[in-house]
Amino acid sequence: MKQQFLLLLLASTALLSCQKQIALENEIAVSKANAGAKDKENNVPFHGDYVTTAEFFGGPAVQRITGYGQASHLGESMFVANAIVNFGVPPPFPFTGTATFTAANGDQFFTQFRGLNTPTGPGTSRGDISHTIIGGTGRFANATGTLTGIALVTVGSPTNTVSYEGWINY
Repeated sequence: MKQQFLLLLLASTALLSCQKQIALENEIAVSKANAGAKDKENNVPFHGDYVTTAEFFGGPAVQRITGYGQASHLGESMFVANAIVNFGVPPPFPFTGTATFTAANGDQFFTQFRGLNTPTGPGTSRGDISHTIIGGTGRFANATGTLTGIALVTVGSPTNTVSYEGWINY
């Protein structure tokens, strides 16, 4: 009887030890999977295509550009950019500003940007833009990252286009 009790005790201890080891291994595997998913989720490629309109304040040098389009991690989205263009120097014309990108669900991220506007022909130009993401709201509350954009502009056209590529960390 004593021997059976001892065997039962040893078997139970071994079983508990195996269960704890399996639980620990599962916990480690889940943690590693979550860490990998988090890294991928936090550092993701960004692509967006927008149709834009511009409003001019105080001449063509102060502009508000509004874009509507589709972007990865934003869905149907929009941005509003406020830019100041320096037309007091020979082309390409440097510009700087800030922008707010708004996702389909209302979450936003904010950028500071700079770029060059280069005339490409009579009444046309190309804007090369570099954005630095500096935070946001909702899931973008602590967002960072960089975007580069190419804007194609025809003077006098009611709409133009801009395409963005880059990375966003959130």
